[in-house]
Amino acid sequence: MEPTYKFRVPIQVRFNDVDIMGHVSNTVYQNYYDAGKMDYFDHVMPDLDYMALGVVGASIKIDYLQPIYMRNKIYVETRIAILGHKSITMEHRLVNCDTGELLSTCSAVLVCYDVRNLRSIPVPGHWRKSITEYEGAQLIIK
Repeated sequence: MEPTYKFRVPIQVRFNDVDIMGHVSNTVYQNYYDAGKMDYFDHVMPDLDYMALGVVGASIKIDYLQPIYMRNKIYVETRIAILGHKSITMEHRLVNCDTGELLSTCSAVLVCYDVRNLRSIPVPGHWRKSITEYEGAQLIIK
């Protein structure tokens, strides 16, 4: 069964995103995925305070399926697929607005982190509740 992505953010492909071959450089894709991640967190966990308690990246995997060109209109879809004890796995995908074509996918493992004490911590209960309510039955809880 195909997962449901409830969260979508339009992405502006900028002139400086494009490389000499005329398509978006692979080094820029993470910026697009980060835009989706930040807006998702703002929407689902608006009290997230990166100066005290936040998330740090543990693993990122990006698949480049089709090139993205400067004039393409795209959006990023984001969801949390797996909710672990101390980590969350986010999945993203870049989609062509005009054709619906899937352009790229990304899976990122993020660890909850106590910034002041420099250590990983369990996912806070109120985050778990917000994520579970937003993602629904498709969410895998470990």
